Amino acid sequence: MDIMKNHIIKLPATIVADGDYPSNKIALNVLKKSNFIIACDGAANSLIKKNQKIDLIIGDMDSIKLNIATNKNIKKIHIKDQTENDLRKAINFLTENNIKTFNILGATGKREDHTIGNIFSILELKNNFEATIYTDYGTFKTINKSQKIESKEGQQISFFATDKTIKLKTKGLKYNFNNDSITTMFYGTLNESKDKCIDIKLSHGKILIFQNYL
Repeated sequence: MDIMKNHIIKLPATIVADGDYPSNKIALNVLKKSNFIIACDGAANSLIKKNQKIDLIIGDMDSIKLNIATNKNIKKIHIKDQTENDLRKAINFLTENNIKTFNILGATGKREDHTIGNIFSILELKNNFEATIYTDYGTFKTINKSQKIESKEGQQISFFATDKTIKLKTKGLKYNFNNDSITTMFYGTLNESKDKCIDIKLSHGKILIFQNYL
């Protein structure tokens, strides 16, 4: 049997990566309300230090402390593959178990290279899922279909895409897209909401939207 499949997962599910442990109350509340928590390797050290439960540890197990590695009460999936980072391994685990909506914490901080890799590698995954990354300053959300996103007037908004062929139309922004592509990493940044919701229409593919906390 494939060790990645056929697991019982209670929603909401949250992945905790090994970046900065969240301090913002919004992010901490997401963790508190989670019914299934996956620690990406070394993130288990921080979760246990905070007396936070862990349902599963996924990764190459090179960063967890010995007492955690030998604790048989915590389920672990050891994946040696170095071509994938631990966050992507955790996302693949959820999608292979038909979990298409989940939260991610700890994807930013500590190392800027890991932050960039964690956030933008999500756009490269072909699985159809909706993930929300909670940082201490706002959220990154994957958008893979046309939809309306809740917002507030004055909220800071940025859009990111790695596929330059995606066409984007929006309503409710200070600077709306009109069938435009996000041709550079900075082209869709530093925008602002002008309404209670943002209407987003995609030609295809997947983008990321960042919204700061107000």
